[in-house]
Amino acid sequence: MGYVLLDISEEGCATITLNRPEKMNAINKQMVQELREVLESVRTLETLKLVLITGAGDRAFCAGGDLKDFHGEMAAREAYELLVPMKEVLYKIATLPVPTIALLNGQARGGGCEIATACDFRYGVSDASFGFVQGDLGIRPGWGGGVLLYERIAAAQAAHWLMDAEMYEAAETLRIGWLHKMGTLEQLQSGRFIESFLNKTETQMRQFKSQYLSSLSIKGLSDRMDEEVKECAVLWESEEHKLAVQKFMSSRKN
Repeated sequence: MGYVLLDISEEGCATITLNRPEKMNAINKQMVQELREVLESVRTLETLKLVLITGAGDRAFCAGGDLKDFHGEMAAREAYELLVPMKEVLYKIATLPVPTIALLNGQARGGGCEIATACDFRYGVSDASFGFVQGDLGIRPGWGGGVLLYERIAAAQAAHWLMDAEMYEAAETLRIGWLHKMGTLEQLQSGRFIESFLNKTETQMRQFKSQYLSSLSIKGLSDRMDEEVKECAVLWESEEHKLAVQKFMSSRKN
């Protein structure tokens, strides 16, 4: 069983599941490669109407990058080379030819929020919390998710969340427009929230997505995301980031 699972329904819905529930679905190097392969295969499916991205279990959608792989002891160039493949994953998600929904089955933090933000829409459990916490680790979003956040919600709200670096309750993320729907885990997993997507034709959904992409600042998006990764990589070698990672790793051992 892999770290990334793919299930395709007869109705034309592809469900991609981050499958490391014992690690709160934190992203490791192997998952990056599996995500790239899964997204490439999904892009070629002509009968597809919708892509869902979710996490295994009921604790977390994704806790960000696994610090065993995305640790603090790296120079800027090394950090960039480690981060940029996941930026490419987020860009692939953002530009898929069909709508994408992040089904947030639990909390998302850091890179987990970046993955969710790469999706067109976000549905989450009402008792979860979500946060771009990178600012408290001496860095900024490192997969291009900060750039995407400005495409998803109002600029002032995006800037405040990134600088605040706090975990927000689901109701607050619904208020600022990041979350689109919330409910119980049972409701999210029942499929009732996506029925309205699946009763359309493949052509309709692709046209809707194409129109949506044309309304966004897609031109130069990859370059802007890449610039964010480079700037994060510079912060990666800072003492503030190294100390923050060491503190977090020590707390996990205690």
